[in-house]
Amino acid sequence: MVTLYQGKGASEFRMLEPVLEQEAVNNLLFTASQLLVVRGEHEAVKTLASMEFRLNRGTNDFKDQFLVLHAPVAIDVYEHFRRLISTEGYFKPCVAIASVMEEMGYFVRFIVCELSPSAAPDNWQAQIHTPTNNQAIFSFKDSQRISYEGLNFRSKTEIKVFDALIKKGLLILPLPVAVMGSSKKYKEPDFVVCFKGKIGILEIHGDKWHPPETAAEEHERRREFTRLGVSVYEIFGAERCWNDPDGVVSDFIQALTRA
Repeated sequence: MVTLYQGKGASEFRMLEPVLEQEAVNNLLFTASQLLVVRGEHEAVKTLASMEFRLNRGTNDFKDQFLVLHAPVAIDVYEHFRRLISTEGYFKPCVAIASVMEEMGYFVRFIVCELSPSAAPDNWQAQIHTPTNNQAIFSFKDSQRISYEGLNFRSKTEIKVFDALIKKGLLILPLPVAVMGSSKKYKEPDFVVCFKGKIGILEIHGDKWHPPETAAEEHERRREFTRLGVSVYEIFGAERCWNDPDGVVSDFIQALTRA
């Protein structure tokens, strides 16, 4: 278990019974996310949207009474948070989440993630020695992981674009983790493409795994990448990427050529 946030008091705790039925917890967290959106706490909103949080009572040896917000996560997400907490000590978006929950009458002293058990596939012993190689954290709620050509993808739309890029003989990095100029500041572009000495990013927006950002978020994301040396940051709709991946790649290469 990794503690993402801890309020004042002893650091040890035991989880007890659930406070509410899960449907009621989901309604509560939806209301909390709406407040966080209004207040501009976008990372906190993404955190609530990306994990299946549950709400339980908690106690400790001092018989304190409080609540624990906790979520099961996949191995790679768990490891990402473990490394983050080992250096940062806490996960900043969870501070805003705990504050809003208390404002709504639910005193959450701990926000934690726990390792979700994985069902062993047939012949898992052989598969365990051949992991896929790209690095995306896959932190979206219910995010599927599609293995293709020894790599991980979130959607079949990504695979169509990947195939179109490969046909052009380009150097590409699908779903890498980009370190944005400082420790633990990560982004996950869909594709990083190198072409004639230039670096471009091709993003897909508009399906379940590529939700559109607000104009301000989109502008800030583009600004961050271009400030760090990316020549072109282009966004294409998921529907077009599915129906015309070759055309998308051709338009992207033209933009990269003109940059």
